[in-house]
Amino acid sequence: MKEAAKYVNESPGVVRNWLRELKPYIPTVQGENGYHYFDKPALERLMLIRQLNRDQNYSIKQIEYYFATGELKIEPEPMEENSSDDMRKDLDTILERLKRQEQFNQALVIKLDEQQHYIKESLNKRDQLLLESLKNTQEAKKAEVKKKRFFGWFN
Repeated sequence: MKEAAKYVNESPGVVRNWLRELKPYIPTVQGENGYHYFDKPALERLMLIRQLNRDQNYSIKQIEYYFATGELKIEPEPMEENSSDDMRKDLDTILERLKRQEQFNQALVIKLDEQQHYIKESLNKRDQLLLESLKNTQEAKKAEVKKKRFFGWFN
């Protein structure tokens, strides 16, 4: 795999992906050990895949179609003359929506910060009230215990 990748000037991971996706179209020889060996036709096929992928910007699916149809080339669809104007309008619309989304996100962050601050304040107030209540309860219990001790002497 490494040598084949080096031969076609790609990483072994890329060649491994091509082999996984385009296995029926790459004539490798598989040894008893399960390894794939690349002979001259397999290396030539890898070079063709590389050319289609890198030089002609074919996707893996387009390369698969190319091989499945007997190497029928995929011609790019002709562009209409006013399509660049349409693309410009679409791009302007996308940019405007992105700008509005950013504004929304900023407003949302501000509201979330305010909410977090409110929650912290509420929790602090609640905690203070709980502590005061606990303190009052403890003081009441202490007073009751003192009362019992005091009146316990008279029994």
